[in-house]
Amino acid sequence: MNVLEIKNVHKTLGKRAIIKGIDLSVKEGEIFGFLGPNGAGKTTTIRMLVGLITQTRGDIVICGHNLIKEKEKALKDVGAVVENPELYKYLSGKENLVQIARIRKASMRQVNELVKLVGLEERINDKVGKYSLGMKQRLGLAAALIGNPKLLILDEPTNGLDPSGILEFRAVIKKAAKEKGMAVFISSHILSEVQNLCDRVAFINNGLIQSIEEIKGQNISTDKDSVTLISTTDKDMVLKVIKNIPYVIESKLEGKEINILLEKNMSSKLIKKLVSENIDICEFYKNRQGLEERYMELMEGGIK
Repeated sequence: MNVLEIKNVHKTLGKRAIIKGIDLSVKEGEIFGFLGPNGAGKTTTIRMLVGLITQTRGDIVICGHNLIKEKEKALKDVGAVVENPELYKYLSGKENLVQIARIRKASMRQVNELVKLVGLEERINDKVGKYSLGMKQRLGLAAALIGNPKLLILDEPTNGLDPSGILEFRAVIKKAAKEKGMAVFISSHILSEVQNLCDRVAFINNGLIQSIEEIKGQNISTDKDSVTLISTTDKDMVLKVIKNIPYVIESKLEGKEINILLEKNMSSKLIKKLVSENIDICEFYKNRQGLEERYMELMEGGIK
């Protein structure tokens, strides 16, 4: 089931088109990453998703409810931390959570569970004005999780967290997604964290989605090379030649492409071998094996 659907959404400010027609969806229990450079449209998209601004045209649907036509029903199922968490600095962390729990009709038991979940037990009764940035992020996450929302929207959620805090955050998000079936939409500039956390990722640039890709289970090994070969020569013959090459670990035909996994730094040797076997090579390129490389490829015009 799709918890979030964005359908041909545009946003124009004055004469400037910020978002130029984007489409994406997030399923129940899925952690979805949203990546792009500064000014690409990430924050504008998130502000539309939480109802802070309205799209110029297109539809945003949350749990079957159109955000414009049924705003209250749509946002009822949303928890969010957008930019810096909005908290009352003169209240304690606990008092902040209690206020939100009353609005969402959540129990004190859940509030106490969330305090423990985000690791704020020792400081929860301190005034928020005394909190560090990382502590505010933890409290903001706890606030967003009150009432078990079906869609959790997070904008740079690990900002200010130390390494142990990031690991704890990752565990909390994975648990919410997998055990509670919560859909998570997360924007972050920490690509390695997105790689470790997300199931799919969308790359946005200049107001347009450049690509939406699965990232779970990607082979990001550093001791092997993954390459793709496109040849005009008979594919079965090409596969036969490749399989007899000792430094080729595996090969697979997928449509017109032959995907090859080989030992590190053997690409040039493989090309020479294929040419010596009279194989006509139309295209040969190294596959990007990490999110950072893929990001650079899409955003910076990198070469495959």
